[in-house]
Amino acid sequence: MASDQEKSFKELLREELEARIEEIESPDYEYVPRLTKADYIGMVATAAACVVIIIIGIL
Repeated sequence: MASDQEKSFKELLREELEARIEEIESPDYEYVPRLTKADYIGMVATAAACVVIIIIGIL
């Protein structure tokens, strides 16, 4: 019985992958914009704030 469930999962996975590949390969697919300098600054600032909060929590 486990092989029936595994087979159906594999089939579902294959169908989902094929659908997503078709979507990505379509000419009207909109790609995600690239990260900007402001995005990187925001990530670094957030990471720094988290480190500070962790240090304050330890003290």
